[in-house]
Amino acid sequence: MRALILLALLASPAGAVEWTPIAGIQALGGVHFFRGDKGALSGNADAVFAAAIKYDERWSFLPSVRSAYEGTRRVTDTLGTATPAQERMEHKVAFRAVWADPMSRWRLKPGISYKLGFLKETADESWGGGLFDERLWTLGAEAEFLTREPHSVRASLDWFDASYPNYTSLESQAALQFGGRPVARELVGDKVLDRSGARLGLAFDMPVGERVRLDAGLSTVWSRYGEQKVVNAAGQFDADSRSDFLTAMSVAARMPHEWNADLRALGSLTFGLGVLSSNQNGYDASRGAFLARFYDYREVSVTPAVKLLVGPERAPVAVDLSVGWRRRSYGGRRAQDATGAYTGEPLSTTEWTVASTVTYPIVKRFSLVFTLERASASSNQRFERYYRYAYEATSMLAGFRWDW
Repeated sequence: MRALILLALLASPAGAVEWTPIAGIQALGGVHFFRGDKGALSGNADAVFAAAIKYDERWSFLPSVRSAYEGTRRVTDTLGTATPAQERMEHKVAFRAVWADPMSRWRLKPGISYKLGFLKETADESWGGGLFDERLWTLGAEAEFLTREPHSVRASLDWFDASYPNYTSLESQAALQFGGRPVARELVGDKVLDRSGARLGLAFDMPVGERVRLDAGLSTVWSRYGEQKVVNAAGQFDADSRSDFLTAMSVAARMPHEWNADLRALGSLTFGLGVLSSNQNGYDASRGAFLARFYDYREVSVTPAVKLLVGPERAPVAVDLSVGWRRRSYGGRRAQDATGAYTGEPLSTTEWTVASTVTYPIVKRFSLVFTLERASASSNQRFERYYRYAYEATSMLAGFRWDW
């Protein structure tokens, strides 16, 4: 990262380069409740440092570094199943170049990034030893065409490679046997979660009438798990490797409103749709059950939100309110009762989230932040010995934010 910036500086004429530092730090602490526990002290922190470097009239560079910590317990989708996470941490470095000819409507933005992700499933687990710690490389570019300033149409193509260096399934460690034959499941092995693939994205924004802005996006992600073989009806591995196609679409309508100079609002309504198609099946060795297209799902979400700005335009008090609803249905996965027996209906989950954030400016670049968030999930899956599908989580946090 530093070497690329230094080369750009050395190759430029003296005094030609302009750069602007960008930084932000947010630290929050408070109380978190999960699945009816008594509550525990926890917190979240996020820091980002970047620089906007203008090389000449056409080229600019945007290096950045970001670190984030989340101490509030979450349920994350790591294996296509709901796995609780005690703590999470992420570090990411990125570099993006921007070509923008003043005489052209086109903008080209190649970039590269690397992310280290850490996930602790239990409080006594050490950082760096998590089963689902992730290493992610991304390389790609975006082309943007300005339609009506500041609106545009954007197309992007990215290649990625993700690895999980600590992952080894319990099945492969125990070398279990079933009917005199190895237990063949899709997650047996030490590199079965490693994947690579490509993402294609299309997005645009446009005005609708005088006050409404429409944002829409469509993306498809192809992932190949080279070491994860497809499970067949006999519970054994075929020669083919797992391939997934995830298609996601979102449409958002945003409308500002101003009652007077000291009271303004921005309302939004976002609809989302996601479809995952995978050639991987599932095999429950304990019950001898074959589950075709185990990871396929369809997901629908709706999120209304409003942002209130109270006070002067340069330093207002900001109040963010949002309500989210999300429902996911698995076409090839059957729900289970409390004993683990399979029912005849497809597994489905429903989640509601309510979030509120108040940002109160104190002095220039420094603000107090208060957040309240509650998530509630329900499911027709009653068997939760290994994974969580129904839960409630509430966090009440307070802290500060500093921006440069």
